[in-house]
Formats: sequence, C-alpha cells, structure tokens
Amino acid sequence: MIVTSTAHGTRRTLSLLRNLPSYLCPSGLFVPTILHSLIHPLLTLSTPLVLRSQFMIDREAAPVTFSLARFCSSTVALFIKLPLETVLRRGQVAVLSSPQYLHALESQQTGKNAGRRVGGDQLETVVPVGPYNGVLGTMYIIVNEEGSHLISAAGASRNSRTVAGKKGKATVSEIVYRRGQGLDGLWRGWKVSWWGLVGLWSAGVLGGGGDGEF
Repeated sequence: MIVTSTAHGTRRTLSLLRNLPSYLCPSGLFVPTILHSLIHPLLTLSTPLVLRSQFMIDREAAPVTFSLARFCSSTVALFIKLPLETVLRRGQVAVLSSPQYLHALESQQTGKNAGRRVGGDQLETVVPVGPYNGVLGTMYIIVNEEGSHLISAAGASRNSRTVAGKKGKATVSEIVYRRGQGLDGLWRGWKVSWWGLVGLWSAGVLGGGGDGEF
C-alpha cells in the first residue's frame, strides 16, 4: 500500500485504526476487493478438480502434467489479478483521500505538525497516484488517457520516409507518441511476479514436492 511521507510525523497503528470512520469496506471498493480476493484461489483451487473430473489427471497418475497445469493456472490468475490490483490500490488511495479519512490521519500529528492536514487538502503519497473511476473506468483511463507510450512504425510504409543523398533508399521509422499508457500500463511489473512463480514451481519440482505452493 502507498503510504504518506514520514516527514509528517509518526503514527501509531492502533490509535489510527480507532480513528477510522468505518471498519467496513466502502461500497465503491466492494467489487474490486471481491474480484481481487477471489481470482487467485478460484483458479488455483478449481484446477485440480477440473483435471480430475474432466481429464482424469491427478497428482499420482500424471505428476508432470498436473504440475504444469497448476503452474499455468497460477500464471493466468496472475495476469488477471494484476490489473485488478492496480485498480484496487487506486480505489484505496481515493478513499483515504476523502475528508473523513484525512481527519483520521490528521489527528495523529503531534508537536509542530498538530492540526495540520496531511498534504493540505489531499493525501500526500510517496509517488503520484492516478484517479479512480470504478473498475472499467480506471482501466480505460490508464490505457487511453494517462501519460503516453511510444509507438515504433519501423517497416510500415505509411509511417516511414526516405533518406536522400545515399545510394539506394534507406528508411527511418517515424517515432509516434500515443496518449495513454497502453495495455502495458495494466500489467506493469508482471515480470517480477511471474519469475517468482517460476522460482516457486521450479523449487517444488526439483525438491520432489510436485507442483509447489503458489
């Protein structure tokens, strides 16, 4: 979770929890929270059942196939979960930025920071956080509106131009920046998580533990 800067003073966890406006999940975060929590266990726990009931494959009869199937289901769960995690974190920051939660943080300030709101009227975070507009709305903002991403048009005749003054014809691709982070913005950091899965699966297989723990 993205936290505020330590320059605003220390906060005690228990007293901060007591000052929270509510212990229930906000209605705006209910859908992304449920999806984020259920995707991984639903896919990983249902895979052995599907393999056994539909394909007659289990850990004892076909350990290699069973292990690979479990690894693939964990990979699919990861790539579904990452965009939902990004949306959920933005939603959590949006809730923490509301006046009620800012007041809970404000009450923790002591000394010269007492009575000062964290970051003024907004929650001051270590890194900038984009807006939250529901699950699909936030994904659309990330892909199409936030920042920009590079598009290389190498090899495309409509996006290339010839360089004169040289023998033959050489082409230089045009560099085009398109608005939005593109689909890569939804799966940022997937390599670290995926290689973590590979490491766990490899350790389980080499250690004779079957498919390992995902």
